[in-house]
Formats: sequence, C-alpha cells, structure tokens
Amino acid sequence: MKIFIHIVVTFVLAFWPLMFMMSPMAFDAPGSDNNKGKVIGMMLALCYPIVLFLVLGMLGVNYFGVNGFKLALISTTIILIAFSLFGYFGLLSNALRGIANSGYSLVGDTAYNDGKPIEGADGKTFKILDSRRYGSLYHYALDKNHLYYDGKIVEDALAEDIVEAESGGYDYFRNSQQVIYRDMVLQGAVVDRFAVFDRFPSWAYSNNDGKFNVYYRGILLPAVEREAFTPLSNSFATDKRRIFKGSTVVLTQADAASFELISGHSFGKDKNHVYCLGTTPPFVVQDADPGSFEVLERGYARDRNHIFVIEQYANVVKLEQADIDTFEVTQYDDATKSEARDVNHYYYDGKVVGIR
Repeated sequence: MKIFIHIVVTFVLAFWPLMFMMSPMAFDAPGSDNNKGKVIGMMLALCYPIVLFLVLGMLGVNYFGVNGFKLALISTTIILIAFSLFGYFGLLSNALRGIANSGYSLVGDTAYNDGKPIEGADGKTFKILDSRRYGSLYHYALDKNHLYYDGKIVEDALAEDIVEAESGGYDYFRNSQQVIYRDMVLQGAVVDRFAVFDRFPSWAYSNNDGKFNVYYRGILLPAVEREAFTPLSNSFATDKRRIFKGSTVVLTQADAASFELISGHSFGKDKNHVYCLGTTPPFVVQDADPGSFEVLERGYARDRNHIFVIEQYANVVKLEQADIDTFEVTQYDDATKSEARDVNHYYYDGKVVGIR
C-alpha cells in the first residue's frame, strides 16, 4: 500500500513544476490579471503540494521516510519563494488594493499603469480615455498637464481628449490641433487634412499648405510628390524615384519606376532584376530573370533558366543539379524522404537526397 501511495504522490507532484511554469498563461486574456478572484484562485491551486503533504502527515504516512508535516513545511518555503520570483505577491497586493496589474487605474490620488505609479501624473485630474473607441485596451489617458500612451508621456501633445482619426481603425488619433500615432505627435500633420492610404493603413499622409507629407507608422518620410507616391504593401512603397521599406530607402540600385511586388510581397522585381525582400537590407537574386521568375512551394523558385532554393529568406541560390524542364515540387514523400523531384533526382531542403 505504501508503495502505491508513493507512486501516486510522485505522479501528482511531477505536474507541479510544469503547472507553475505555465501558470502565467492563465492571465493571457486582457485584464484577467486584474481579477482578484482569479489571482487568488491560481495561487491556491499552486499550493496543492502543501495540502497533499498535510494529508499524508495526518494519515501518519511518511513519503520516502520523511514526515508529511515536515514536507509540507518545506513545500511552503519553496512555493513562497516561487511566488516571489514569479511576481505573484505583487499581483495579489495590487488586486487587493484595487490597482490594475495591466492597464490604467486610479486609486485615491495616485494614477497607475500596469500596477506601477505613473511618475508626475496628477491624480486629481487623471482620467482614462474611453477605450471602447479603440481596438485595444487602455492605451491613452490624460491629466491637466499631459497626454499618456501606455503610461508614458506623449511629448509635446496637448492635454486634451483625443478621438480616433479617419484611419481605418489603425493607431492614428487626433485632438483639436494634432495628429498622434501611439506615443508621438506627427510633425507637420494637419488635423483636417490627414488620412491614411486605402488598403495599407500603416501609410498615412497630410496636405500642409501645398506640402505633401507622408508618414510610415508615425515617422515622417523624406519629401515626396503626391502624384508619384504609391504604397505597395503595409511595408513597401515607391515614389518612382525611390523604394521605401517602412521609413527607410532601400534598393537604391533598383529602377523604382518599374518596381513591383511579386509572390506575396516576399520578392519584388523591376525591369532588370529580381529582389529578395525578406532580409534587411533586401538583395538582388543573382541571375534571376524578372520576366519569368515565380516562387514555388516549400522554399523553391524558378525562372526560364534556373531553379532556385530560398534559404530561410536569408539567401537565394541556384540549384545547379536541377533539370529546369522536369522539376516539380511535391508533397513530402516518406518513401524517398523528398519534397521535390526532376527526371534525375529527388530533393529535400534544396539538397539531392536520391537518384531516380
């Protein structure tokens, strides 16, 4: 009987380390770590080894020769240390005092963000802006002196209510005089002349007394012409003279006037070259023909002359052994340990793994 009890207790205890390591996932839902009952419930659940050893002690059963009450005391020490290391005491203390562990809260005259006091905030005038207007919780708050984004002062922003800009739900907001993107005021943006580009809301623009300003996620781009600027995706754009990846000019050797994206925006081409766009910086795919280049499945590509292997978008190399006319990508074949083939070979991960 004692052997059976030892086996059962050992089996139950084996889950405790994994349960403790995974316990933060219980608070993944927004605001769940502000729920006092949930914090207390999780802490009590993690204390089950103490209860287990107390029961053994009351039954007079030793666990591998050690008294159950003694093991309960040892377990209590270990669990308290783990609670401290994982920040559970802080979560519990905040929850009991009404301080939100995530997002803003106001207790007395002290304003908090993520459970910590906001330095310099005026608690008497502090208020959380109506988060229901936005796509995420509790980004903005203000007091008589400052506007806050995630608990940090938005420099140079006017301390007044903000509303969502006409931005398709992206992170652009405005007050009466300024356009704001998260924690920055957009330089040169005019409130009533501000908009985002259709389909690609990470790009925005404002007409400012004849000057056309373009922004990528709040960052002002170098001067561009209104008629020439075209977003190609939420990451790439061109003004026919330059190619932008975000706010950075890239591929200075490319012909921007003929540049376009191909294959789900992982590659691009102009009249002269094919470019791999998945790296920083993007690079020319050597010997690729822009007129016939296409991306295949499983990290392969082809043009009229070559088969290419895409090496985790860090490099693109020619598969010299491949027969261009018969090469095809297949489903993974367990019999040949391959994912592609031609008339001569089987391939896996760009390497020959068999002969046909």
